[in-house]
Amino acid sequence: MDLFTLKQNIMESAEAGAAAIMKLQSPKSDELTQRQAYEFAGEGWIDRHTRNGNLKPVRMGKAQNSPRVYSRLEIIALKQAEKLGATLK
Repeated sequence: MDLFTLKQNIMESAEAGAAAIMKLQSPKSDELTQRQAYEFAGEGWIDRHTRNGNLKPVRMGKAQNSPRVYSRLEIIALKQAEKLGATLK
């Protein structure tokens, strides 16, 4: 692993750490609706990882049409794991 890649991994880890602190301080700020998650990470990426079981959205109510909420921290951590897995290959 070169120095640039290592620096990128450290910066992404810091971002994930900041997101974890935000979730602890204000749990509501970690929640993204499906539309917000699509804007944050891309519709195809969110759908693929939800279908594969890597992301687990939570319904905010009991009704079938209740909004699905994703965790910003979970998305950031999965993106980082995906990048790290690609650099280790």
